[in-house]
Amino acid sequence: MGFFEYKGQEALGLVSHARDLMIYSYHGIEDILQPGNSEEAARQEIEAKGWTVLTPDDLGIPAADIDRNGTFQGETTQFKDAQADVLARFDETGAITQIGLAFRGTTGTIDNIISDTVGDVIDYLEFLSADPNYAFGAFPELMGAIKTLLESNGLTAADLIVTGHSLGGGAVTNMAERSDDFFDGFYKNADYIGFAAHYTPEDGATVLDSGAEVLSVDIENDPVPSVISEGHINLFGNDTDYEYETSNLVLFNDFYATPAYWDGGNITNLIAWTAHLPSNYEQVVEAIAGSEFYTEMSRDSVVIVSDLSDLTRGVVWVEDINPLFDPTGHQGDDAFILGSNKDDLLAGKSGKDAIEGFAGDDHLKGEGGADRLIGGAGNDTLEGGAGDDVIVGGAGADTLYGGAGADIFVFASGDGADEIEDFEVGIDKIDVSGAGVTQFSDLSITANGWWTDVRIAFGGETLRLDTGWRPSLPDLTAGDFLFA
Repeated sequence: MGFFEYKGQEALGLVSHARDLMIYSYHGIEDILQPGNSEEAARQEIEAKGWTVLTPDDLGIPAADIDRNGTFQGETTQFKDAQADVLARFDETGAITQIGLAFRGTTGTIDNIISDTVGDVIDYLEFLSADPNYAFGAFPELMGAIKTLLESNGLTAADLIVTGHSLGGGAVTNMAERSDDFFDGFYKNADYIGFAAHYTPEDGATVLDSGAEVLSVDIENDPVPSVISEGHINLFGNDTDYEYETSNLVLFNDFYATPAYWDGGNITNLIAWTAHLPSNYEQVVEAIAGSEFYTEMSRDSVVIVSDLSDLTRGVVWVEDINPLFDPTGHQGDDAFILGSNKDDLLAGKSGKDAIEGFAGDDHLKGEGGADRLIGGAGNDTLEGGAGDDVIVGGAGADTLYGGAGADIFVFASGDGADEIEDFEVGIDKIDVSGAGVTQFSDLSITANGWWTDVRIAFGGETLRLDTGWRPSLPDLTAGDFLFA
């Protein structure tokens, strides 16, 4: 169905909306060192995606307390440092079709960052109480106003996306937990999509006792997700595979393959916090959404996303590693390994891995298992390794190695001039169905002598085969190809 399955449906669009709202809620935080008005830029970006920021007047609560960026502030003394943004989508008639509620995580408006951060620490303590009530406790008037606005536009809670990151992600799960306790259960059917949720609801269930359903996009090597669970703080990490979260999603950054992560990453390890930034979650959603393998993924799939810097990208292989003192438990399992739009080194293990380079001049290695490799745009090098592999060079001049096993090399129109370095006649196959080739006679096969490549032309494309010290032109038959 897809990695972002939610409420029994494929939910990539919903998660993408939640991601956009979550990123907007951090306006003015991550780009404070850049010149210009970050609030104005953030608003322009979210408006370009179809969302309009709602004001207290829009919500019928003109006296509501907002900061200089228009973010709603906590309404009670206990939760005065809580923050949330409310946005809406409109149709061509001006009617609201959807509302987004984004709880901001740790840090607040820039000119109050110290006091707000202290307040956030106090807010975290609420989640250690026997019956936490952060969301409704912080915004009782705002919750009532959102309900009224939805109903006045003929909408229900099913037309509301609730999202947030870190502390905000905990607010999402807590609101879902308590949704049947307030406003006659109105909010239990909202869409609850959190990121890096620090607080685990009801032993990590997806469908809660309230009837609400939660999805949290969590990075495995981020120390914050599930740091509060079973009523206590997990100082040294919590790699439990909870049902409501993406438990095996790895952001492979510069530190992940170093001793800095030998303990698996925890909140006492400052370097591990590099995986926690909201922009990291924006990146992993983008990579997963753009993958050719997306529909094959599930919430529990092992997905590893490259996030290496220019300093390390050319020397470090992105792969499923096992931290020395805190094994993940999934090394050797089937994994999806995703690159970036730069030059990546991506490697599988012993499982049936699916590896995708995207743009850039990438080097992909399947290693053991029946792997699938997609180079994407760029001049890539793809090595299948042991096993019966499927190798797709993609656009660009690619160099392909099948390795041991009966491999399939896949080509389509526009893929460019590729070369297969170890084609084994009678064992490997060349799939030209994507180029619209229907029969052997549609191929033009030539060789000019010993120690030269066999050239196969079809539909304006040219493929070269290195078949050893002599060309195997006479040996190639229709049985070496797969046709449309």
